[in-house]
Amino acid sequence: MTRDNFGNRRAAPVRMETTLRQLRRSMDNWNVEMLETTPDRDNRTGVTVRYYKVGAWQQVYCNSYASRSENLRQIFLFVDRLRVAEKHGVSYTGLTSTRDLATAGPESQKTTKLQDAYLTLGVLPSDPTDLIKKVYQGKATFYHPDHAGGDQEKFIQLQQAYEAIMESRGEKP
Repeated sequence: MTRDNFGNRRAAPVRMETTLRQLRRSMDNWNVEMLETTPDRDNRTGVTVRYYKVGAWQQVYCNSYASRSENLRQIFLFVDRLRVAEKHGVSYTGLTSTRDLATAGPESQKTTKLQDAYLTLGVLPSDPTDLIKKVYQGKATFYHPDHAGGDQEKFIQLQQAYEAIMESRGEKP
């Protein structure tokens, strides 16, 4: 527990890696076929999580908090509650989001670009290179423009993210 500026107790922030790992585990337990995390290009702290389940895409977006990791944490908590509710017979038809803006300083933009690449690909910085390659190959196949239902824009984003990650690791893409 930490304290805010007013002396109130609050939980210590959770690292983005931890939240992504928990989100991935939760989605596996929920039998989600495909999971994507995408950083908001316009808002440096916003995050979108899309998941493909039972033949349909669902999308959850959050940018209400000051950091990307906090926004991702809120999405994880929300989606995990949906999973638990669905397990108990609750169904839903729509999701809503807020659009509060927050900006990051220029000193964090370089680090944020690499974090965005990991988020776009849906992998963690601590993941081994072999796993990153496997995730990339699966998503690239799914989104390839020659593949039925492919998305060229998403395919290009995945390629750029993969290349940035491999370059940062000193690997050849």
